[in-house]
Amino acid sequence: MEDSTPAVKASALAKFAGQLKAWRKRSGWSQVELADKLLCSDSLVSGVETTNKTPTLDFAIRCDEAFDLPGTFAALHELISREAWPSYFAPVIDFETRAVRIHEWELRVVPGLLQTEDYARAVISAGKPRLGPDALDRKVNGRMERQRILTRDNPPMLWSVLHEGALRHVIGSRAVMAEQLDKLIAVSRTPDVVIQVLPFIASDHPGSDGPISVFDFADERSVAYTECKGGGMIVESSPQVAELMTTLNLIRAAALPPRESTSLLTQIRSELDD
Repeated sequence: MEDSTPAVKASALAKFAGQLKAWRKRSGWSQVELADKLLCSDSLVSGVETTNKTPTLDFAIRCDEAFDLPGTFAALHELISREAWPSYFAPVIDFETRAVRIHEWELRVVPGLLQTEDYARAVISAGKPRLGPDALDRKVNGRMERQRILTRDNPPMLWSVLHEGALRHVIGSRAVMAEQLDKLIAVSRTPDVVIQVLPFIASDHPGSDGPISVFDFADERSVAYTECKGGGMIVESSPQVAELMTTLNLIRAAALPPRESTSLLTQIRSELDD
């Protein structure tokens, strides 16, 4: 008699764990021996094999090297990172990876591509207070992995406009916020990132109904993404994308120029030391 119970689809983390254990045994290595080859602790190897710990990208790359399986564990790690995001946001990860320019407006919090790890952890845990530590780690790691596009060869140009309120709202703690502002100040001085701040005193500007991201590609039409509480929407219609880009440009026109924005960031940062 056949079992009519539907099979449970294994998570990417479980697949990674299964492959790691299978290849370790096939190679005739103990967890201690594999840990020695991966330059990590045997408790980490054990934790990954039992899905109690989430592997980092560096761990995955070292596994590929140890087992001579180029790209295998790195690809599984990418799937783990994608699982950290809700289904409506998954296409955005692909857009960020392929974009040559990313335009964004955010009025609630510092955007994910610019967050520090501690800031990301505070934002995620505040929004999902019942999230377990392992699931929280996966979400934080996934957000940090997204930022690798900014340090790769030929990174996209990122043009981000942030509302002053998002910069003055203390997330996590004053120390967490100070570190976050330090990062924004540093990246604002890099050639591939433009940061503008929309100050409290700005008036008659659009954008109060939510964040906007527009992605430009080398050989494809631009797409956009907008978000509200509990969901997001991909916008592919060229007239609608153009309308959102016009909104972004009007917000930029109302915002402080980049140099003055950096000065305001520095001022807000200094106030945290008072």
